[in-house]
Amino acid sequence: MDRRALLAGFGAAALAGPACAQVAVRRPDGLLAFPEASADQVDFRRWLDRPVVLRSAEMLKVDGRHEFVRVVSEDGVEGVVKANSRMAEVSSLFRLVVKPRLVGQDMRDIERLIRELYTREYKFASLPFWTAVGHLELAIWDMMGRTAGVRCVEFMGPVQRTEIPIYISSLRRNTTPEEEVAWLAEEVETTGARGVKIKVGGRMSRNEDASPGRSEAVVRAVRQYFGDAFTIYADANGSYDAPAAIELCRMLEDHGVAILEEPCPFEDVEMTRQVVERTSLAIAGGEQDNSLERWRWLIENRALDVLQPDFMYNGGMARTLEVQRMASAAGVGVAPHYPRSGSETVELIHFAAYAPNLHGLQEYRGQGRDLDFPHEPRIAPRDGVLTLPEGVGFGVTFDPALWPSAERL
Repeated sequence: MDRRALLAGFGAAALAGPACAQVAVRRPDGLLAFPEASADQVDFRRWLDRPVVLRSAEMLKVDGRHEFVRVVSEDGVEGVVKANSRMAEVSSLFRLVVKPRLVGQDMRDIERLIRELYTREYKFASLPFWTAVGHLELAIWDMMGRTAGVRCVEFMGPVQRTEIPIYISSLRRNTTPEEEVAWLAEEVETTGARGVKIKVGGRMSRNEDASPGRSEAVVRAVRQYFGDAFTIYADANGSYDAPAAIELCRMLEDHGVAILEEPCPFEDVEMTRQVVERTSLAIAGGEQDNSLERWRWLIENRALDVLQPDFMYNGGMARTLEVQRMASAAGVGVAPHYPRSGSETVELIHFAAYAPNLHGLQEYRGQGRDLDFPHEPRIAPRDGVLTLPEGVGFGVTFDPALWPSAERL
């Protein structure tokens, strides 16, 4: 897709929502300065006229394999988020650094509390730290929605859409083109997905393919099977330097691929920016990023065409809304990284229901995890879309019988 078409319709002015005031602002003389005050993305007091004090926060493992973060307020209201595969590995940060700063506090001030936590513990600032923060913050959002009796999307702003079109996300590089096509065809048939994302390169592999010639062969095979009108995205997971990535982009454009994700190592933002400058293919990235200053640089320097913050890796919903609103002000689209399925997708659904600058199809994990624990409603794509749940909070209720026998991590 031509970059001008990609950016069309977002405009240069910020859309709905408060100013993004945590990062430095550029003065008329070009110098960066601290903002006069930090602004919250959500005024929880608009919905909650008395304190919501956090009584407990815990990491739980159900049936030895399902991990959750569960919070409870002093009023006994629960909030739950299904944890990602990284959470167990950052449990010490959750238990020793993040949780003690929030328990006993009024969660209407959650954004200020997290800013203060970062100020105290900035030497930990990295993906593990923000993963611990993000899980807890998302569970608190669920609790706040249930306390206020509203859906979490209502905290963000006006609902823009209630149906979220998806693509099937393949996480595999060990398949032949024929195997990948057969598997994707089955997933698309089951979900009605409007597109797919396939892996190219070898994953941070310094220009090596997963196997010789696989990338071009799998792109060609997927396009031949699904036809010219079907949406295809590709993900290189940082496999290429700039010259090789530019060559890859030419091949992908020849096959009508719409987006290339992470062509270059994510830490080398200049290398990625060079690819953006020299190709008309839309370049996406940001799943590993969690510094608001870095997000500002990526946006100001047009180092990405589509931003892909991850709610958990980026430190929660409010910080992701800050990225979304910075991007919106610059006319840049967002499409969060969130390779999940079923009830794990609710955070993405709520964000996507609100975000005015949402770009393209949204991620849905093929070969989803077995979510066989008792919960309602059961979420699954129908005719290629996920539907915003009606319930309060993030809209999924878990059987209370899960928790007494769960392992405390």
